[in-house]
Amino acid sequence: MEKQKDPIVPDMKPSAEDIELRKRQMAARRQAAQRAAISNAAAAQAQPAKQTLATVALIVALVMGGLAAFLFMQLQSVQKQLNQAQGVIADQGKNLQRLNDQLSATGENANLSVDALKILVKENNSEIRKLWDVSNKRNKANINANIKAIKSLKSSVASVKKAQGAAEKSQTAALASAKRDMSATVDKKVAALSGRVKQVESAASDIATAQLGVSQNSDALQALEAKVASIKTGGDLGDMKLEIEDIQIRLDRIQNALGGAQ
Repeated sequence: MEKQKDPIVPDMKPSAEDIELRKRQMAARRQAAQRAAISNAAAAQAQPAKQTLATVALIVALVMGGLAAFLFMQLQSVQKQLNQAQGVIADQGKNLQRLNDQLSATGENANLSVDALKILVKENNSEIRKLWDVSNKRNKANINANIKAIKSLKSSVASVKKAQGAAEKSQTAALASAKRDMSATVDKKVAALSGRVKQVESAASDIATAQLGVSQNSDALQALEAKVASIKTGGDLGDMKLEIEDIQIRLDRIQNALGGAQ
């Protein structure tokens, strides 16, 4: 439906005929004034006594002419406005008629559109039912397949959880056994190292003893050398033999001690 048009305001400018008419009126008034002035002048010359009356008559005539011209102009303006209003009313009537025609056509089209829409709705409902039946059957099959797959997945998850639990238990047991074995091995190695340390400490003690014996034997050898020197100069040979045997026994002990330390 078209929007109602705003009324057309007619142009208020005077037409060429009005302008021409006004010019004629002004010319007529000027001619009348001139004739009146001429007649007044003649009357003044001919009849000086009537000058005042003629002047008053002229003034009255001028006033009446001006009033008549003013009233005529107002009448023309009112007539023009009336004509313009009639034109606007005629335009509005045409617009109303056009609007009525459009409304009538729109009503008929609306009735046709409603009928067509009803037919389309029926057809669409039929197609929707068909599609719904097909999709419902397909969805049921898919839903059943999904349910079976979910059950299978649940059983697989349960078996995986069981296997994981068993693996965790086995791993825990293996770790505990490895810890025990490692602890036993460490204990054995610590015990062996402790024995070695004791042996080293004992060997060190034997070495110290051997060193002490060597030092003592060195002293004995020095004494023996002194005795040998004295024998050479005439000492006792029997005492010399006893001292040599004693030194030999000490050397054997030192050698045995050193062999045990190694």
